[in-house]
Amino acid sequence: MLKNRWWVHGGVTVGQLGTTFCDRNCSRGGPAVRVDPYVAPWLELDGDGRPAFVPYIWFNYRRGDGGRSERFNGNVQVTYRIASQVNTSLTLRATHNVNDVQPRGPDSTGTHYRFAHLDQKEVSLTGRVDYTLSTTLTLQLYAQPFVSKGTYSNPRELADPNAVAFDDRYQPFAFAPGGFNDKEFNSTTVLRWEYRPGSTLFVVWTQGRGDYVSLQGPRSLRGDFQDLFGLHPNNTFLVKASYWINW
Repeated sequence: MLKNRWWVHGGVTVGQLGTTFCDRNCSRGGPAVRVDPYVAPWLELDGDGRPAFVPYIWFNYRRGDGGRSERFNGNVQVTYRIASQVNTSLTLRATHNVNDVQPRGPDSTGTHYRFAHLDQKEVSLTGRVDYTLSTTLTLQLYAQPFVSKGTYSNPRELADPNAVAFDDRYQPFAFAPGGFNDKEFNSTTVLRWEYRPGSTLFVVWTQGRGDYVSLQGPRSLRGDFQDLFGLHPNNTFLVKASYWINW
């Protein structure tokens, strides 16, 4: 802990040392595949929890496959207590994932286990509001836009899953690698009223918007976020009541 009551945490994880094989769906129905070591440092900063405004920052980086694959995750969160009865938080999450051997499943014959180089970017923004209007009435708000997009390239197939050298495990294999663009917006509003001791009424409204295409698309991440609010919404309303009977 620092003098300003901030907390700093960090560490490094090293894994898959020695002769290691992955049998957790790494070839999607195929044999276990030899994997190379990886290194993953991380850092976390926690702000002083006493003030109304509290920041939180977390980063993680992973590098493997002899430097061919890497992944960066970042998480920045701020919580703000507007008043004693109103708490808010906003969380930004971003990921850049480069996987040189992303499994793509077997081909139509079931004899060729396909892989491709994946370059993926993912961003989400999560907001929450908790408002205590009285001792018996509360309001909770949640909203999250989310975008994940990626492109596959350098199509290959599994040649020798036991090969020590990375380049000997895979060989070129012709197929259309493709890509994807997944965007969603989800929100929930919950009103809770304890109209008598032990008896509660809930009024819930949820909304979802989403679209998925098997191409990354020409839009930027910012453009995809803007497109979210032009999608058709799916709204669900729910009313639930409970009544406590004192026998």
